[in-house]
Amino acid sequence: EFLKPLKYEEQILEIRRFLSVRSSVNPIASKEEEYIIYLSDITGFPVPWIYDGEKGDILFPIDNRVGEMTLSSRGLLATASDDKGNERWKIYVYDIKNRRLTHIAGDNTDINNPGAWNSNGIVMGFTSNNRNGIDFDLYLYTYEKGVEGPIMEMEGRNRVEEWMDDQHLIIRHDNTNLDSDLQLYHMKEKKLVNLTKHEGEALNLSPIKLDDEKFIYISNQDREYLGIAVYNISKRKWKYIYVVNHDIEAISLSPDKKKIAFTVNVDGFSKLYIAPIDFSEISEIKVPAGVIMKISWGRMGLAFSISGPKIGNEILIYREGKVKQLTHSPKYGLDMKSMIIPEHIWYESYDGMKIPALIWKPTKGKPPYPAVVIIHGGPESQMRPRFQTLPQILVKLGYLILSPNFRGSRGYGKTFIHLDDREKRLSSLKDIGAIVDWAVKEGLTEYKRVAVTGVSYGGYATLMSLALYPDYWSCGVERVGMSSLVTFLRNTGPWRRKYRIPEYGHPEKDYEMLLKISPITHVEKIKAPLLIIHGHHDPRVPVTEAEQLVEKLESLGREVKFIRIIDEGHGLAKIRNRVNIESEVISFIMKHTPLE
Repeated sequence: EFLKPLKYEEQILEIRRFLSVRSSVNPIASKEEEYIIYLSDITGFPVPWIYDGEKGDILFPIDNRVGEMTLSSRGLLATASDDKGNERWKIYVYDIKNRRLTHIAGDNTDINNPGAWNSNGIVMGFTSNNRNGIDFDLYLYTYEKGVEGPIMEMEGRNRVEEWMDDQHLIIRHDNTNLDSDLQLYHMKEKKLVNLTKHEGEALNLSPIKLDDEKFIYISNQDREYLGIAVYNISKRKWKYIYVVNHDIEAISLSPDKKKIAFTVNVDGFSKLYIAPIDFSEISEIKVPAGVIMKISWGRMGLAFSISGPKIGNEILIYREGKVKQLTHSPKYGLDMKSMIIPEHIWYESYDGMKIPALIWKPTKGKPPYPAVVIIHGGPESQMRPRFQTLPQILVKLGYLILSPNFRGSRGYGKTFIHLDDREKRLSSLKDIGAIVDWAVKEGLTEYKRVAVTGVSYGGYATLMSLALYPDYWSCGVERVGMSSLVTFLRNTGPWRRKYRIPEYGHPEKDYEMLLKISPITHVEKIKAPLLIIHGHHDPRVPVTEAEQLVEKLESLGREVKFIRIIDEGHGLAKIRNRVNIESEVISFIMKHTPLE
């Protein structure tokens, strides 16, 4: 008698397909030659690849993930890589023509950010917090000569963005996470001049040299939304050249600098446009529904990375009036056509304010559905229609997905993003309870059949939602979140602390207020089963945030499960960890929020 073959659980197989999907992101199109550099995680974590017009290939073997990259006109590629997600970025320079790799900065204790290269492609400016672990000073790397610096000691977070000529650098200095300036550094005079000094709050970003005197950049000075501006250095004057009532997020100039490409965030969805530099005629380039992560205009064409439900995370190129997909990352048999594009809605919160959200409605079953609220991080972020495995898996299983862009989220103007600062945080947290009230009122779900989950700030908000609305939830899943805003602000990486205080408050001066809005203070109110996941090497939200919460919940006899990921930091860089952890998340939600 033959033994019957074991049937691999259909549901598990489909979940593993989703979690195994690979990505191609962060394109840099060479302006001098016909190739594009990008990152792909086909090997299990993101490393640099090169596309030469016919095929893609890995540039060089590497054992750690790569984050940021910058490319010179001579074909020198600067890459930042770290170890086990610790975000202590080391810089390596790879010579594409001569096939040589050189380590230039970083010893696993400091953070180094690769920056722009000068026009002849030999010298790169970069910043490092090597001096004191907090402030990012200016350094120069010269090909085949080495590193010089720090040539300028600077306060806070700084990044080399552009060279106007061999003696003048443009550096972006972050005053806060929502306020930045563009500064001009004079090499000979060793002097730094703030070009965008302003009153109030303004972001000044992404400068690109237009000619010897002018650069274009993105700004929201004196405006609610980010627009495109031009700055004349000799006259010290600037003006907007294109604005709309949405954020412009990325810009890129054609190699001849006669055209500009830009992206606009419209309710989370990206729109791509091309115009002559005087904006006399604007053309929209039709792209798949989703979010354009980066654009780069080079000799091969306008390369851009897009993340969308029906395409995944891929590199596309616009050339000769047509859009072509360059990368085809493995999808493991997923039917991409069946992916659901979320709907953008507005719902009424507890105080009557209209709050934007994305919702994914299942195509099987009937309402009321079991539901999952997914809370974005930041908090100055935005839930957008990217290709995201968790909502797609859950909606395909039959769950309704609700994801509020609560007050304090990005994408809806400067005023809206500050509606959750400090003591206003409770109002923002109530927006999360309000989306459940809205969905119940609409007949889409029922109380106690709703799970809640989030990562980082979303993890914090998950914990606070479990405490504020204990009778709403079937369970919670919290990843790398803060359990106490006081201990988080005291223990987070010192280079980050000053940038978190304007959002949350000061751990000493605002101690009582921070304690009041910390989950650890309200832990007795948490009733629902809770899964807590944290990376052991997390430099942003230390793992002690999870440890102290687990200890308190266990002492109260609550149902809590803790997973410590020993080789990750604040995210999931490794594919195998992503598959294992997301599988645990889905199993936990399905156990406590059953499909009927």
